[in-house]
Amino acid sequence: MNNLLNNVLNHINEGIVILDTNLEIYAWNRYMEVITGISRTTAKNNNIATILPAFNKNYFKKSMNDVINSGCKMFFSAAMHRNLLDSKEYFNLKISSLESENTKFLLLEFTNVTNQFVQIKRLKEYVSELSTVNKKLKEKEKVIKKLAYYDELTGVANRTLFYELAHRFMDNAKRNNSILGLMFIDVDDFKNINDTYGHEVGDKVLIQVADILKKATRKNDVVARHGGDEFLILLPFIQNSSNYKIIATRIINTKNSIIDNEGNKINISLSMGISFYPTDGNDIDKLIAKADKAMYIAKGRRGRDNYCCSACICP
Repeated sequence: MNNLLNNVLNHINEGIVILDTNLEIYAWNRYMEVITGISRTTAKNNNIATILPAFNKNYFKKSMNDVINSGCKMFFSAAMHRNLLDSKEYFNLKISSLESENTKFLLLEFTNVTNQFVQIKRLKEYVSELSTVNKKLKEKEKVIKKLAYYDELTGVANRTLFYELAHRFMDNAKRNNSILGLMFIDVDDFKNINDTYGHEVGDKVLIQVADILKKATRKNDVVARHGGDEFLILLPFIQNSSNYKIIATRIINTKNSIIDNEGNKINISLSMGISFYPTDGNDIDKLIAKADKAMYIAKGRRGRDNYCCSACICP
């Protein structure tokens, strides 16, 4: 091989090996010396499997013979063939055939793709980090959403969520000419409970009341804390105004739960007022005002622990 060809091979930034048909090394460029630590003098005229033991495998021998016989090309990726060279770096291998003066040769080209693997690894790590960050953001979003729309103490809807849902149900009722009910619930004698047993017990009472209301209502009803010891319940999709009695009676019958505070039994008593769209108003605030008045009638005339609708037609 002439000096010009040697110079060309030695200036190529790839590992170049040329084999004869016996798979003996005919050329071994400088880049191969660098990446393998094997000199050209040591490599030349030796079988490729002797110099690079990984090529002793049958499928490499068969592949190289197929290239010699058919003239096809073979490609071996660093991802699947990590140990082609005794190196910490990654190399793709392309095997193709050469012919000079009716003599066949094999050309082996080792291309360093370590940077690509490093970039891929970094990309995978970056994607993994993004996934973790995204998961944490979603978890924080849930927490923020809960804080924004749910009462921290009782876990029921807060005023913000209540009004959002109330406007939707009101719009639906207007479109379908249907009835929307609203219940205003107040815990009887709650100030006295706080003053006598302390705010910690008062909080337990509010949590218990919220649980009572959730258990007594239907799936589509909305239980919300209006503030202090006041709660609201939206009753969408009711067939007629008298349907509220079912829910109100259920609350009365299930609210006999007690809070046991160091042996002191505290009975929970609730007063409820009920109003309806469209008879009591065409917006949520009017319904709340009417239900609030009805609640005070239940608390006053009926001696608490009772309910009354806005028209004061009490059971």
